[in-house]
Amino acid sequence: MKIYKRKFKFIKRNTLLDTLFNSFIFILLVNWFFQGIRGMQLKELSFRIITEILLISIFFSLTSLNLLLCIIIIHTFFWVFLCQFWLINRYSLNYTNDLNKMNYTYKKVVNKILNFKDIKEAIVIGSTSSEKKIIKINSDLDLRIFFDNNFKNYLSTNFFLYYLRIYSFIKKFPLDIYCYDDLRVFNTFSKKDKILIIKDTNKAINKYLKK
Repeated sequence: MKIYKRKFKFIKRNTLLDTLFNSFIFILLVNWFFQGIRGMQLKELSFRIITEILLISIFFSLTSLNLLLCIIIIHTFFWVFLCQFWLINRYSLNYTNDLNKMNYTYKKVVNKILNFKDIKEAIVIGSTSSEKKIIKINSDLDLRIFFDNNFKNYLSTNFFLYYLRIYSFIKKFPLDIYCYDDLRVFNTFSKKDKILIIKDTNKAINKYLKK
């Protein structure tokens, strides 16, 4: 299978630097370190920081390991189960997948969101939004859900986000999912961005986009 390569605007194609930046080891290390936090907004990011610090503290108190090793172990745990493990594995020459199973999982993920009452809005962006299915085994699902404005929803939605990431890990499904604080994020989207609305309980997305 042809390796999935990233395009960097500030680097010339097919140069030594381009090769380095697209090497699987480099991409793996960068992803392990940041774990998608650059794409998180405040509510998701704060929950991620709180839960990771909490687990590090518990793990450190229950073991004889030093703090640095505890941080590395817990950070790795989050990276494997609660981040973008299969998403990043698309950059590996050894990556493969089953397109039929991917589309089956895609439908299951969407159904889980539709059936989860605490989520009122959800969209798919990217190529999957226009095709309404996964078209290549090195494609992913760019899914965006939205928080409501109360503390209960903050907790339930963040835990549901963790559940979907664990589920996608088990199913070997490249899920790129984030939860946004509110609909104002649409102001940062380009007019060229393709959006598929999969849940809009109170028509809030449609109303916002018509402004």
